[in-house]
Amino acid sequence: MTVIFPARPADLPDILRLIRALSAFHGDTAEVTLEQLQSFYFDPAAPASALLARDQDDVIGYAGLLPHIRLHSGGKTIDIQHLYVVETHRGRGVGRALIAAARAQAEAMGCFRLTIGTDPNNAAAQAAYRAMGWDEITGGGPRFQVLL
Repeated sequence: MTVIFPARPADLPDILRLIRALSAFHGDTAEVTLEQLQSFYFDPAAPASALLARDQDDVIGYAGLLPHIRLHSGGKTIDIQHLYVVETHRGRGVGRALIAAARAQAEAMGCFRLTIGTDPNNAAAQAAYRAMGWDEITGGGPRFQVLL
């Protein structure tokens, strides 16, 4: 049976393992450190939170959540920045359970929207989100960056 729970500091090695697996899935290499994850998730002013999925003693999934505010409307949102389920547990509802827990957290925080993104080539994820009734966001506009 899969159990979804809020991450604790002791879960940082599992979170890092899953972030590395997610990066590898996309042909990338994760550069984040345990110290950075501690800061992002558990320091007093931590901007993010994480949910984990456990099957017996194994952590099998992860959702990294990042709250946002829309200053012009005063509304709060949560973006699911990361969603990853280990390959051996895909197709068993783990991702859906993580998304449902993220939605419950967003609703409890008074958010007006929950968002998620996916790689443009990840047709399976896109189909899954559509099947769950998610609306596609279009016309996001240009993005800019500065390399520091």
